[in-house]
Amino acid sequence: MNSLIRSRFLMLPLFISMLAPCSLAVAAQEPNDIKTGSVLFFNLYTSNAADPGREDTQINITNTNSSSGVAVHLFAVDGSTCSVADSFVFLTQSQTSHFFASDFDPGVRGYLVAIAYSGNTPAQFNFLTGTAYIHLADGRMADLPAVAVTRRGGGITDNGDGSVNLPFDGVTYDRLPAAVALSNFNSQVTDSTSMFISSPRNLFVGEAPSISIFTLVFNELERSASTSFRIGCFSEVPLTSLRVVPGPITSFVPAGQVGWVRMSASRPLLGASLSRGPNFAGGRNLTTLSLFSSWTIIAPGSV
Repeated sequence: MNSLIRSRFLMLPLFISMLAPCSLAVAAQEPNDIKTGSVLFFNLYTSNAADPGREDTQINITNTNSSSGVAVHLFAVDGSTCSVADSFVFLTQSQTSHFFASDFDPGVRGYLVAIAYSGNTPAQFNFLTGTAYIHLADGRMADLPAVAVTRRGGGITDNGDGSVNLPFDGVTYDRLPAAVALSNFNSQVTDSTSMFISSPRNLFVGEAPSISIFTLVFNELERSASTSFRIGCFSEVPLTSLRVVPGPITSFVPAGQVGWVRMSASRPLLGASLSRGPNFAGGRNLTTLSLFSSWTIIAPGSV
């Protein structure tokens, strides 16, 4: 073996070992689906109330702490009405639990937020992780890990009306995504891909915002097309609904090619995508590209 190649080959494990702690440190500072946290965002849940065998979601939540239990406050946001239904689940140390959307909130499609509580107060308990097993009536399926957010310290504000302000500012909780990406999609000539996007704000009484999302669609020839679309508190956005010039998107990303999408708005964005094609199917959470400087989510509680 060439001595130069050999020396570089031998240095590779050292380089990786030096890089890994930096990568883990960066990952710990932002919301992602490969860590534990005090807040979990499940970007999609759905069910068919009359026939759960056709469409349903299994929500799984795990307490990875080996010595302490925790109360988890669940907030289910209806994507059609933006109303919020809530309940508690208590997890003992090292316990995992699951429930089905068809039992918990039948016939509703939306997103779910799980927050660690101590009594009536959101708590710092960075040991929660979770997954949503999803199957839709049209055959699309996904195993979507929950996006975890770390509670770092800091304080929360009591609003005096039975609600508290949770600051996602990098001091109390991790910051939330400002720009997100669908990192890759197959041509919609052959495949069917939808994004499910939300922008959480008021888990106390709900809200029904109308949000404009600035969007750039890229094809593999390094061309980009700008467009925009609107969502409420939660919306399904099929890629074929994106209006691009020159369009349609099936021409901009023709059969046999791939593309990707970048999105940003005046408030944080969270979401996932589900795809189905002749050869591949699945789902994944949207990728965080940048972080919102500060955002407040209102939740029930007191200090």
